[in-house]
Amino acid sequence: MNWLFTRSSRWVRFEAGEPICFFFPVQRGYLEAVTPRFVSMEDAPEVLDQFKAWSAARDAFHAQMAQAAPQAGSDKWQKDYYRGVDPAGQPGSATHQTKLRLAEFAPATEIVKPH
Repeated sequence: MNWLFTRSSRWVRFEAGEPICFFFPVQRGYLEAVTPRFVSMEDAPEVLDQFKAWSAARDAFHAQMAQAAPQAGSDKWQKDYYRGVDPAGQPGSATHQTKLRLAEFAPATEIVKPH
């Protein structure tokens, strides 16, 4: 968590319940073990085909929104990724998640060691 305070000798106040940061725990050393690389989609024709289908569906969706915006806020986005389906409506990854179900913080008196 990094903060930038722009005035010295000033109190900073957070209201009760106001979020002040976001924790996203990642196992130490995990990210350093990953070696990212760029690969052209032309080298993976099935990925290129999927991208073209997604792009066409996205363009059509935006054209539809430009002609007649839906009344319901939830209809203003496609939701294919959220639902875990491809542009044809077929299931994507078997491990797709739409929500994380995380444990609550333990009381400060309880020390829980990671697995």
